[in-house]
Amino acid sequence: MVQDTGIQRTIARCAVLTAIAGLLVMAFSRVPLANRTTIALSFLVLILFVAYRWRLAVSLYLSILCTVLYNVFFLPPIGRLTISDPQNWVALASFLLASVLVSHLSERERRQAETSEARRHDVELLYRLSQRLLVQDEVKELARSTPSILAAVFGFRAVALYAAAADVVFYSDPDKILVASADLKGAELNAEELVTDHDGMKIIQLRIGMQHALGRLAVTDSGLTTSMYEAIGSLVSVALERAAALERTSRVEAARESERLRSALVDSVTHDLRTPLTAIRAAATTLQGQPDMPELERNDLIAVVEEESKRLDHLIGQAIEMAKLDSQSLRLEIQPQDVRELIELTVEHMQSTLQQHPIQIEVPAKLPAVRMDRSLMQRVLQHLLENAAVYSPPKEPITIAARIEENRLLIAISDRGPGIDADELPFIFDKYYRGKRQKGSVRGTGMGLAIVRAILRTHQGDISVVSSPECGTCFTFWIPFNDLP
Repeated sequence: MVQDTGIQRTIARCAVLTAIAGLLVMAFSRVPLANRTTIALSFLVLILFVAYRWRLAVSLYLSILCTVLYNVFFLPPIGRLTISDPQNWVALASFLLASVLVSHLSERERRQAETSEARRHDVELLYRLSQRLLVQDEVKELARSTPSILAAVFGFRAVALYAAAADVVFYSDPDKILVASADLKGAELNAEELVTDHDGMKIIQLRIGMQHALGRLAVTDSGLTTSMYEAIGSLVSVALERAAALERTSRVEAARESERLRSALVDSVTHDLRTPLTAIRAAATTLQGQPDMPELERNDLIAVVEEESKRLDHLIGQAIEMAKLDSQSLRLEIQPQDVRELIELTVEHMQSTLQQHPIQIEVPAKLPAVRMDRSLMQRVLQHLLENAAVYSPPKEPITIAARIEENRLLIAISDRGPGIDADELPFIFDKYYRGKRQKGSVRGTGMGLAIVRAILRTHQGDISVVSSPECGTCFTFWIPFNDLP
């Protein structure tokens, strides 16, 4: 059908050119001053234009036609076709030579343009492929999605990818199994050839260098060049190796961070546990070595033992609480809770800690009950109120405000303390992190805010902070309003 259309197009062009040549003959026949050179050049220009625009067959037809018309109507004897005169041979040779030469140049230019367009199209497809492959950062996800991406970008009917690292074969369409996984894994391939023909498909070896084999890629033979299949294999190989390198880097960074946190934990726990133990041991030694100590001094030492024991118990309790949250073994006991009542009970239990600060509670009278774990939410309030009491100057008020906003319960705890340095705000919720100014002046483990965030996230909530030296610090935490399982 395509061939018939091409023949019809050629015949139509020849008919049009015959009519144009006839019009030229009529035009020059009516101009008495037109000489043979002008007429010959006019025919030659027409031939050159046709040879440049169309293929050789059409230009050859026009060359012969122009030679015949020029001979019959403009070379003596007029009205008769004569090929014996040298002028006839010169005209014919000139027309034919110009036609062949220009058609050849035009055809070569056309082929180069088509080749350039094909290469541009191939580069565009490879660029689209690289964009979609390099989005993935996990080897398994990349291997799973690569067959579908290749099928979508290049129009392959079916694609199969064998990832050597996972020893799994992934398909673009589970209903179109291009090759069995065992056959793709065990296919015997030439190590020197990246692309191999195999039962109507192309098998592409995925590797970096000559030794590092990443797997194999099988695609339906779609008529692409071998270099194109090799380029596809190279891009997939680079993407797989990049994802593997990122995973290795992530594991190294995670191990390094874990080691850093472990060291910080050991240092923090060692220091924080040793301090109360040292005080307890010193007091006990003194009491034991001086049985006749005055009653007042004895009571002071007993008070030291009691205070440091409570501190030690608090440190151990926080460590255990953090370990439970890290292991995700904590089970929530979700029940509807009256927010004002919860806040007031927490403040009442912390009277000894908050006695130097006026407490302002701002809770709307008609605030509905909110579903939460009561004991864990009390722990959140206790940690935040302890921080506010420790870092606020005496007599400065602490405000607790609650409201419902965008289907969330928001509780804000504000103090009038010195604020938190801006460069430290991103790290204050990290485990064992303590501010530079607080390390020497305030006792602590750096676990309180990390525990707060962990508890809130088990409630599908979170916490934020705003702080400045002029206004103090405000922690705002939220949990979903009546939206927990």
